[in-house]
Amino acid sequence: MTHTVLAGGALLYALSIVMQAGALTLLPHDVHPGHAVRHFVGNHSRYTLLDPEFTSYFTLLDNGLLMTTADLSPLLNQPIDLAILEQTPYSSAAHSVHIFVMDRRRMLHFTPSEGVSGEIPENAPPGTIVDVPLIKATALVDVGPIAYKIIKGDEDAVFTLRAKGDRDLNTDVRSVITDGDVEIVSIKPLDTEQKSIYNLNIQATDIHGTSKAILPVKIEVLNENDHEPRFEQEFYYFVVSGTQDENAPNGTARWQRFSKIGKVHAYDADKDRVYYTLMNPNNLAVIVPQTGELILAGEPDSNEVELKVLAHDTGAPPRASKPARVFIEFVIRDRKDLPALHREKRRVTRAVRPTKRIEFTESDGEVEGRAVFTLEKETDRETFKIRDDNPWVAVEPSGVVKVKKKWDFEDLGPEKTIDFWVTISNAGNGVALKYTDNQRVIIHVKDVNDEPPYFINRPLPMQTVVQLNAAPNTPVFTLQARDPDSDHNIHYFIVRDRTGGRFEVDERSGVVRTRGTDPFQLDMEYVLYVKAEDQNGRVDERRFQSTPEERLSIVGGKRAPQFYLPSYEAEIAENQKKDSDIISVKAKSFADREIRYTLKAQGQGAGTFNIGPTSGIVKLAKELDFEDLRQPHVYSLVVTATEDSGGFSTSVELTIRVTDVNDNAPKFELPDYQAHNVDEDIPLGTSILKVKAMDADSGKNAEIEYLVSDDHFSVDSNGIITNNKLLDADNNNAYYEFVVTAKDKGEPAKTGTATVRVYTKNKNDEEPKFSQQVYTPNVDENAGPNTLVTTVVASDKDGDNVRFGFVGGGTSSGQFVIEEITGVIRLHNKAISLDRDKYELNVTAMDDGACCVNGDATIHTSTAVVVVFITDVNDNKPIFKDCPTYFPKVEEGAPNGSPVIKVHATDEDKGVNGQVKYSIVQQPNQKGTKFTVDEETGEVSTNKVFDREGDDGKFVSVTVKATDQGEPSLEGVCSFTVEITDVNDNPPLFDRQKYVENVKQDASIGTNILRVSASDEDADNNGAIVYTLSSPYNLADIEYFEIQPESGWIVLKKPLDRETYKLEAMAQDKGFPPLSRTVEVQIDVVDRANNPPVWDHVVYGPIYIRENLPVGAKVVSVKASSGIENNPTVFYRLMPGSTAQTNKFHTFYLQQRADNGNTWADIKVNHPLDYESIKEYNLTIRVENNGAQQLASEATVYIMLEDVNDEIPLFTEREQETVLEGEPIGTKVTQVNAIDKDGTFPNNQVYYYIVDSPRNEGKDFFEISMQTGEIFTKVVFDREKQGAYALEVEARDGAPSARPNSDNQPNSVTKFIRIGIADKNDNPPYFDKELYEAEVDENEDIQHTVLTVTAKDHDELLEYN
Repeated sequence: MTHTVLAGGALLYALSIVMQAGALTLLPHDVHPGHAVRHFVGNHSRYTLLDPEFTSYFTLLDNGLLMTTADLSPLLNQPIDLAILEQTPYSSAAHSVHIFVMDRRRMLHFTPSEGVSGEIPENAPPGTIVDVPLIKATALVDVGPIAYKIIKGDEDAVFTLRAKGDRDLNTDVRSVITDGDVEIVSIKPLDTEQKSIYNLNIQATDIHGTSKAILPVKIEVLNENDHEPRFEQEFYYFVVSGTQDENAPNGTARWQRFSKIGKVHAYDADKDRVYYTLMNPNNLAVIVPQTGELILAGEPDSNEVELKVLAHDTGAPPRASKPARVFIEFVIRDRKDLPALHREKRRVTRAVRPTKRIEFTESDGEVEGRAVFTLEKETDRETFKIRDDNPWVAVEPSGVVKVKKKWDFEDLGPEKTIDFWVTISNAGNGVALKYTDNQRVIIHVKDVNDEPPYFINRPLPMQTVVQLNAAPNTPVFTLQARDPDSDHNIHYFIVRDRTGGRFEVDERSGVVRTRGTDPFQLDMEYVLYVKAEDQNGRVDERRFQSTPEERLSIVGGKRAPQFYLPSYEAEIAENQKKDSDIISVKAKSFADREIRYTLKAQGQGAGTFNIGPTSGIVKLAKELDFEDLRQPHVYSLVVTATEDSGGFSTSVELTIRVTDVNDNAPKFELPDYQAHNVDEDIPLGTSILKVKAMDADSGKNAEIEYLVSDDHFSVDSNGIITNNKLLDADNNNAYYEFVVTAKDKGEPAKTGTATVRVYTKNKNDEEPKFSQQVYTPNVDENAGPNTLVTTVVASDKDGDNVRFGFVGGGTSSGQFVIEEITGVIRLHNKAISLDRDKYELNVTAMDDGACCVNGDATIHTSTAVVVVFITDVNDNKPIFKDCPTYFPKVEEGAPNGSPVIKVHATDEDKGVNGQVKYSIVQQPNQKGTKFTVDEETGEVSTNKVFDREGDDGKFVSVTVKATDQGEPSLEGVCSFTVEITDVNDNPPLFDRQKYVENVKQDASIGTNILRVSASDEDADNNGAIVYTLSSPYNLADIEYFEIQPESGWIVLKKPLDRETYKLEAMAQDKGFPPLSRTVEVQIDVVDRANNPPVWDHVVYGPIYIRENLPVGAKVVSVKASSGIENNPTVFYRLMPGSTAQTNKFHTFYLQQRADNGNTWADIKVNHPLDYESIKEYNLTIRVENNGAQQLASEATVYIMLEDVNDEIPLFTEREQETVLEGEPIGTKVTQVNAIDKDGTFPNNQVYYYIVDSPRNEGKDFFEISMQTGEIFTKVVFDREKQGAYALEVEARDGAPSARPNSDNQPNSVTKFIRIGIADKNDNPPYFDKELYEAEVDENEDIQHTVLTVTAKDHDELLEYN
């Protein structure tokens, strides 16, 4: 069951009472006590609940919060009205709260409650259903039909609701009542560009108007292509400079062809892509369709040229803009003056200058034509013009602003300003360009007290009554006046008193009161003449601005009602709806009684109108028709107002005039008109035929004007059609068809249409027209013979056949040929060498006159220019030409980001194919990159702080890659070594923490006592050590010893005479500044009878061992004797030094053994050795005897490591390369590089090979240089046969491997490189069919698709349509 509720319907009216927002508070029956119902917020207010009946259910807190206090079930389905008293210190007010307690199960809700979304196309016709889920509100129990209404978001009235299944569209629908689903329907077309999203709130209400639910609905308006592109400017101004040709006559200039003139830009509100065309193509300039750039194609023959440019969008259907006008000025400059010439570059777009605000008083604008102020100019050549007509001011071209009409503060509107825009123009000259600016001007006007007050009492004349026994000071009437001025000061006065002083008026309030105690007489009229003065508004020194005198009539006792107007008039349109309100006629009762109204017609029209007996509203009782001669156009009526209970009555005249509505459209006498055999060359303005239309309306609604839809024709007010332009029989199938429209002058206007066909006769008068004046195809630089360049297209409107060629005759021009019939231009079938950036071809199109009789007597020819731009092909890799010369150095400890070297790679290609970006190639087994490179400049910088003595070493390898920006990109690499130069950052370190030595008491002067030894990891002078000796503990000790600065030997220089000597040795390097360390030296003097142990050798070595000597292997055996007879026992100890080379990390250990009565010390390997890390060791061995006074001696062991081939070569480059198809055998593809970290030759020498393996598919197609790793082609490749190859390459070092299980073979590693074959455009397109067939109806529209032909190409541009 569905009910549609119309506006004004009784049911909707009943619903609207309860559906008003905030009118009814709905509470579920099961809400908990404490539920907040409403919060009153006032200013210092106190609130009191006045209803004792409901205090057990509700309470009102002092802060204005109304809340429940008990279970509301007893109040179920009961309406409740609560009275609330609000009190402040100054006033009090009463509030009502309407509550309805409802069963929660009957409360409506939507699913989902958070809302739904839908969409509708823009421009969809009225009645279109919005694509949104069906809408239905539900409750837990059946509540019967539900009323739905849009309550928010449809301010534009574009949507309505309709029950599902109902097909009628009634735009007057305000609510829909149904027990089914509801759909949203549009009632007017929508526009995405004006509003793309509508957020509606749909309210559902039960039939009783109590339960409500609200559903948010988001509607998206889908975009269609209904806007044409628009240019950013209506006018563009560009300047092109030429230079004087010194070898030509005076005035002749040279112009750079195909240089850029300027650029236009248009935007499309539909967001479609825009492309550009010239409205009138010419040989002077062409426009790039995609960018809007104008290019100079020919030589100008005048100083200034105007072009018109169109912008087209790519929507469906496509739309075109209004043309933009482009003005190009050509300037010739003398070469010798060229550097000094400066052409002012002024903006050519419209600019907005800052808003000018200025303040004046109302009196400044009293005199019309007075100059108020002058606008500022930027240059003397500027002129001003007001943009939109303004009623208050006018602007002279000089910028003078004058009063146009006397300024009136009261008529200026709420802002009290005169707000207008001016357009500022500069016409330009030979140097400065034209431009147009805009500026907003706001004049703030201050008020002047110049307006008199006026009475607002109604009705007029002023009338009232006074009770016969009225006491003194009884108010009987209040005078009310207003003054438009902002500073008014109104006072009220009795001007003439005709009552004998029985009344007085309060000067400030205007209240008229009685005076005296005498009773007033029944039916006597007491008359006062009163006025109001504005005492802030003087007329002169003695007078104030005042109202005219008004008569106040006061009658004793009673008097008849008074209508608010002495007579009433109304005007209604003939299409006014029945029962609609016309006018309200009201009367005032002086006895405060109800008034009854009656209506009576004078003459014709009885029953046409009626009046509400209590409301006084006059309504239309019958339908009207202005064209019906039986109905008058003016109705004279009398309205009578009568007081209830036999009171007084009075009457007033009411005149209602009926106006004509434009409800009849013009109609043509014929539906279509035809004119035959019209010569296409008839003069302009020739009369061709006459049309006529009639309109049944009256006055302006019946006045007709004619319009035609084709600008080739015009029509005058008499319907005579003439030609505006020369006709062309070659267009439109030899006839013109257009629509003539008859339009009346009603509001809104109505129209009628007819079709007009004008049939023309043809003549052979057209030359072939090229589709473009300039063609700009692109051809790859490596294109082969017969490559397609472009196709030129020309057509002849006469229907002639067209043949193509090159200017000068023939079908070949240089390396290009053209097909005579098709216009296809190709490269010729011989060897091709495209060594220029572009080639210019001049092509011709010639008709054959086959269209008409004797047509071949006049042959027409036209020309076009084809500029073939040669596109660079990415067939050259970046090359580091100076790579072999890169030997950079960087100081150890230099901060992160320090510059190292600037590398540079060149690429022979052009454009993006030749643009190079740099990157660092990750080294094998390296965590992170030690260097970075600026991708644009090639500046290589450090990415860490280097330590020459640490893991970084003295030399660091780096590989830089250069990648061009072609597609696909090509790469080149450069590997070089960075030397880490030394910094004196390591102090000398002694090989012991303390030296202790025993010396015999009788040791002779010059005896070597002991040698201190220190090492420094720095290089050169930074690592060169000088020893000195001091005695900080006992200054006399230094007299007995000296130290050799270079060797560190401490030598006795004075006979010993004490038991112990303590010295301090210092080792200092020769760096700047020098670094040093000290060590304590203790020398103990022993009895001359004691002997220290004696070494077989004081120095062992150098001893050479291979770096791969296993852990536990013996390096050397050493031996010393005790020096004590019959006591051979000795003890050996391997002394740990302060550096890795002196066994700080226990790389070696000592094992003592007995052999034939002797004790030996074996030095063995404790940790794996690595030549690449440490190449030599300096060990100190101490031996002690077992005498009563133990003595010791030391020996030094020098161990030198020998490099073995234990490192595997590692590749550095990535696994992908490219070579162009068709390149000759021997073309270099890439260069691979591998690094072997062994320390000596030939262990670190790398050789390169192609792997001879079945899985190596590229082995037969490429070869590699064994020494350099360069890879070359062995065949000529064809990408269309195979697009890529996987090539496996091997890197081997130069000696048998020392690694386990190597079978005495060198170390080696392999990797795969993917070599892609880059495409050349060396294949012509081919159609997928040899024959295409299609049928088309004879009445099909232009642009109808007949069929689609498809061509394919084996090259990478795969398909054409």
